[in-house]
Amino acid sequence: MADAARKIDEQEHSDVRRSARASVYVNVDITSEHNFWTDMTMNIAEGGVFVATHQEVPLGTVLVVNMMLPRERAAIVAFAEVRWTRAYSGQADVPPGLGLAFVHVEDDGLTRIRRFLATVREPLFFED
Repeated sequence: MADAARKIDEQEHSDVRRSARASVYVNVDITSEHNFWTDMTMNIAEGGVFVATHQEVPLGTVLVVNMMLPRERAAIVAFAEVRWTRAYSGQADVPPGLGLAFVHVEDDGLTRIRRFLATVREPLFFED
């Protein structure tokens, strides 16, 4: 399938999500076969993570993701496949990035992700 046909926008992707997703902004170190870089997560779910980045990575590429969730003592290390990409659009509220699906999460990482998702809540806003 051509890359263009597999690229989907955020709204279409949200329709196929199977698990709860939480907004979380943490640094994530990513390693591919030929590169290493640090970017920022935007949200995380049991099945994967969205990483805001200008890096262009082909669909299907498996990356090593190393991230430290809030209130955790050790980093979570996972292998994740690039499932979708979003190119730079010029809109500040729609960052470019990679939709990554976890292929394998090491040790108790999945348990720690589930615990984080169960305890995090969206910020509350109060009008004056």
